[in-house]
Amino acid sequence: MIRIAVIDNDKLVPAGLQALLADTTDITLTQTATTVGDYLAATPGDADVVLLDLRLEDGSNPAANVAALRATGIAVLVHSVHGDRRHVRATIRAGASGYLIKDDEADKLADAIRTVHKGQLALTTELMTLINDDPPELSTQELHVLYLYGTGSTLAATARRLGIAIPTVRSYLDRIRAKWAAADEPVDDIRDLIHEYPHPNPPPAAGH
Repeated sequence: MIRIAVIDNDKLVPAGLQALLADTTDITLTQTATTVGDYLAATPGDADVVLLDLRLEDGSNPAANVAALRATGIAVLVHSVHGDRRHVRATIRAGASGYLIKDDEADKLADAIRTVHKGQLALTTELMTLINDDPPELSTQELHVLYLYGTGSTLAATARRLGIAIPTVRSYLDRIRAKWAAADEPVDDIRDLIHEYPHPNPPPAAGH
C-alpha cells in the first residue's frame, strides 16, 4: 500500500483526491496539511509520497518546500494548476520526483504516484521539454547580483558586497527581468530565479 499525504491550500482538495482514487486499491491518503510547516510539525513519516501544491497561502518558496520535505526522506510529487518552466525546473532541481498538472484523470494521478514511489521521475513529455530548455544566459556580474539579492541581501548590501552603486544593482536586476521577458516568461519575483542557475563562485570582496 502506498501512503500519500496532501499539502494544499484548498481544504477540499484532499476529499476530492480521495474520491478520485476511490477505486485504486494500492494507494491510501493518510495525512493532510495546508502548509509544509504544519505537515512537518505533525510527525512526518506516516506517508511515502507527498502531493504538494505549488503555491501555498503562507507564501513559502516552492523549491524550498520541496527541499524541506525531501530532507525527511519522503518522495515529493508537485500537483499544481501551474506548469510554467521556472516552477517545474526549480522544484525538480530541489528534489521533486514528479510534476503533475491538476486534472480529473484518476489513472494519470495514480500512475504518477506509483512512478514516484518507485523512485522514478514522473513528468509528461511536454514538461520534460520545459526542463531541458536552458534559461536565459546571464553575465557573471548578473549572476552575482541575482544570487546575493535572491538569497536575502538588500540592494544596499548587494551593492556593498560587489563594490558597485545601488542604481547599478537595480540596473542589473532590470536586465535580468528583461532577458526573461524577452523569453516570454516575465518574472514577478526575481528572487525565484536563483533556482534556475547554478550558484556562482563567490564574488571578489569589494576593493579587491
